[in-house]
Amino acid sequence: MNGIAALTAASAVCIAVGITAGLSVVYVFNRIPPSWLCDYGEEPSQELKDPHVKRLKENPWRWLCAAGLACLCLRLLPGMGEITLTGIQMTASGLVAVWAMIIIGIADKKYMIIPDQFVLVLVVAAVGMAGIYRNTVSPLGIEGLIQPLAGLLLGGGFMVIIAGAGALTKKEILGWGDVKLCAGMGVFLGAEGIGTVMIAASLASGAAAAAGLIRGKYGKDDSIPLGPYLCTCGALYVFTLWPMTMQMETWI
Repeated sequence: MNGIAALTAASAVCIAVGITAGLSVVYVFNRIPPSWLCDYGEEPSQELKDPHVKRLKENPWRWLCAAGLACLCLRLLPGMGEITLTGIQMTASGLVAVWAMIIIGIADKKYMIIPDQFVLVLVVAAVGMAGIYRNTVSPLGIEGLIQPLAGLLLGGGFMVIIAGAGALTKKEILGWGDVKLCAGMGVFLGAEGIGTVMIAASLASGAAAAAGLIRGKYGKDDSIPLGPYLCTCGALYVFTLWPMTMQMETWI
């Protein structure tokens, strides 16, 4: 399906789908079961259980999410200037993945928890990319479905080492939720993607922590959630570098 008319029609559909997905972020977040937003076996707070308390304000967040996800769809769909099955698959999977990243980032920022249920959504988004990965070679020469497997091992494995080192020293460096998040993102983004995201998130969180210490916002023993930085960098990667990487792998 090619041509200006097809591209215009598809763009209109993209905008509508992106806006709908963006508006649903606040709606879904405010209705997440309380038990999903606390550790296993922990009793949810009264605030979480109160159905009348809005965990996330509708304005301006729903409109920001709607605009962002609409732009994401428009970015992913055209591919090399044409509407293709690959572009449609990438758009659907990218939209689902970034939608989940937004909710995970907000949850970790507000409640210091990464809901496993939304990490599973990332894995579902990765399943949607299986057909594309199966027929491509990454820029680093990783072939086929080895790409998501390599991303899982790099993202999850590296974080397991860090978390394990913290457990041995009896000092929590990062939570196991971060391990699962990086593993899920690794399956979706592949090794190159999760490697780029982890480096960017580490630099961003380190800079934010340093600035917070200088301003007196944080103490030296305060815990700063890594999830918001991972999810922000992951969403930015999907919007910027991921389409170019997949274009090189798929269309050339």
